[in-house]
Amino acid sequence: MKRLLNFKGLISLAVLMTVGLFVAIIAGLLIPTSVFAAVGEVVAGGTLTQQIATGDDAYSETTQYLDMKDVQRKVELYKPYQTPLLTLLSQNNVASTDSWEKQYYAVDARGLYATVASSTAISSDVSTLTVDDATMFTKRNTIFFTSITTSTTKISSGRFLVALVLSRPTSTTLEVQFLNPGTTLAAGDLAGAVIYRGGSAMNEIDASTSAWGKMPEKDYNYIQMFMEQVEESEFQKIMKKEADWGMADLKRMAIEDFKLQRERTFLAGIRGVHNVDIDSETKRIYTAGGFLNDTGIPTMANESLSAIGSSSATFVGWLKDIFTGNNGSRSRFLLGGADLMEAIEKVHVDNKFLMAKESQVVYGIDWVKMVSTFGTLNLKYYEQLDLLGKEKWGMVIDQPNILTCDLIENGFNVRPIDKKSSGIAKVNSAAIEQASTLLIKNKNTHHIIQGV
Repeated sequence: MKRLLNFKGLISLAVLMTVGLFVAIIAGLLIPTSVFAAVGEVVAGGTLTQQIATGDDAYSETTQYLDMKDVQRKVELYKPYQTPLLTLLSQNNVASTDSWEKQYYAVDARGLYATVASSTAISSDVSTLTVDDATMFTKRNTIFFTSITTSTTKISSGRFLVALVLSRPTSTTLEVQFLNPGTTLAAGDLAGAVIYRGGSAMNEIDASTSAWGKMPEKDYNYIQMFMEQVEESEFQKIMKKEADWGMADLKRMAIEDFKLQRERTFLAGIRGVHNVDIDSETKRIYTAGGFLNDTGIPTMANESLSAIGSSSATFVGWLKDIFTGNNGSRSRFLLGGADLMEAIEKVHVDNKFLMAKESQVVYGIDWVKMVSTFGTLNLKYYEQLDLLGKEKWGMVIDQPNILTCDLIENGFNVRPIDKKSSGIAKVNSAAIEQASTLLIKNKNTHHIIQGV
């Protein structure tokens, strides 16, 4: 009992001494002579600093773990490149196919003009013309030589030469009779002339004429298999994170990149079937052809961008080439690289026939409208051309004549991959996939501008 009391007394004395020590420190009577830092360094007779607390002589952002950083919890998904080409394609119905090769047909309207390559000697006002395409003409069609205009010498009346089709011996020859020839009209005057189709002129008892019909032109493209995969491990999922970022965010990010992959393929892909060696195996790969690599699309080559800014005449000429002679829509879309769009920005639009209207949202995209008597051109700067090194190029799209096609039962899909139950890996995994291709119809209604 006596020993217990003595022990309690010692404890009480120790408590009193401790309290007294702290009171003395607070009152400034004593100065602490030693403090042990967290890393074991002894600080003698100095002031406690953050550098010493972290065991470093200089302040370092990576070692100042005593400071709690202000971390934004939400991760912003950076989407530097939009996909206007896919947006335009999405406005049309998506075709389907059950083959890796998708064949399709497109038919244009009956042609209205042809060019004469050569002519036989004129005899009794009759000659046989060799032209680039005679199939648009039928027997008894009138044709106009609007470039042959010299009165009384090349023509006998009217303002230009007119002829009548007597027969069409082949797909490139026409037998014609001139209706108003002049006294000096010769075969040499006809070479290189453009002839324009007019109406038929029939006899009063004619009950029929030669039949005309235009067969659709056949084209094809290959289905390309697009795929992207994302994974999140079990431990990554359960670990505490500074930012909210999980499997759903990984999928969303991958889908944006997946769209970009398709956009760039439909822009610059090459059509073909290839045997490639991958992992010591030979595999067959199908690749879809893109807009820029389609040689059937008319090309406006070597267009001077510096000439556009001086006057509106050059750009009006572009509009004429784009909208005339191809039976396309009166409103089309131009996606242009940075240099091309800079040149178009300098176009003078102060005449009543060419106007630049304010931007307008079409299909969810902000376009600038250029309105002319030929048609309306919707303009947008297109980063993807810059990222192909084609800042001076542009592509004119006639939206009703371009669409996509998916392999049947292989449209856009996010498919889960079970790696855990199979013992491959303890991860949540998903594949984003789509088997599709690009179909371009009536290619003369589209254009590729190659600026210099």
